[in-house]
Amino acid sequence: MLRLVELLSFLLGAIIISLSDLRYRIIRNRDLVLLLLIGLALNLSQDLHLNFSYLIYVTLITLALFLLFRGKIGAGDLKLFWVLSFWVPSFTKWLEGLSFSWILGGLFAILYLAFKDRSRQRNMSIPFAPFIFLGFLPTI
Repeated sequence: MLRLVELLSFLLGAIIISLSDLRYRIIRNRDLVLLLLIGLALNLSQDLHLNFSYLIYVTLITLALFLLFRGKIGAGDLKLFWVLSFWVPSFTKWLEGLSFSWILGGLFAILYLAFKDRSRQRNMSIPFAPFIFLGFLPTI
């Protein structure tokens, strides 16, 4: 039963945040905090203890992504990657989710570029939150 609550909570958060990102290109901090608190509560209710070295690794990777892709990826997307570390059982699974997200987002971008009007491609932005959630779904 707890597993069902976990999946439904994840999907509800994914829908709310993805719709906001699709419509406004914004991931609200209050939505991220709520998703973080739910993930933390589910972790604690299952007697899973947070591994702080894991959180340090995730923080360093998201910081590196911020510095590497400054202006190319939104801060909300990076915060979402960090928040999802509370939903994933291990650092390896988090890396899998990160990789799946980038692959899915990249494939969509290639298809988008191939079929979209060329005059609008220069300043386009693609909402990344839906691909982040799709990438992390198999790891939850």
